[in-house]
Amino acid sequence: MTEDEELTRIDRYELRNGWTMRRAGLKGLRIQAEIVGGAAPALILTGSRRGRLEIPLADIDYIRASVDQGKFRWADSYRCLIWRDDERKLVLAPTSFGKIIYGELILELARAMKRVGRFDRVERGLQRWETIFYSIFMVLAAAFIAYAAWDTLQMTRGPLEGMDFIFLGVTGGFTLFLLIASVRIWGDVGPPRPVRSLKDLREVLP
Repeated sequence: MTEDEELTRIDRYELRNGWTMRRAGLKGLRIQAEIVGGAAPALILTGSRRGRLEIPLADIDYIRASVDQGKFRWADSYRCLIWRDDERKLVLAPTSFGKIIYGELILELARAMKRVGRFDRVERGLQRWETIFYSIFMVLAAAFIAYAAWDTLQMTRGPLEGMDFIFLGVTGGFTLFLLIASVRIWGDVGPPRPVRSLKDLREVLP
């Protein structure tokens, strides 16, 4: 499938409602999203209880898709932020069992942005403060583990034995992993940047 080929058409995509959507007037546990229009497409969001929001794509400053990776794949947290002219940002997030539908919506939204010549407004990555927070947290966690290992070995009387070396290997390996992760998050994974292609965008989608 090429980048310009369409996914199977879904009239409406179901998303989870959140406080940014409720603040915009969309009520209910779920939100129905759809992209309509030809030359002037718009994203329409409708609350399951009440409320409707129509966002012309021409009014969107940026959209940014991101994934907050958990220890397991099923624990990954996905979202897409939308910034509009002089408006507070909106957050599109999947339901518990609707991650694939969410991914199809974001790809369809990116395609629509590309059709109207605004693909340079499609980004991927965490917010900068999140990148800084996660990086500092990992460095502090690595320092704590290294200190705990050193303090534990200080209480060991006599020469190091086999279990001590295993302990050093495990704690040292985990410390190194956290330090590498803190550096990697500043690379291609964490900071926001424009997407290079739809394939690039898919990397932060379910």
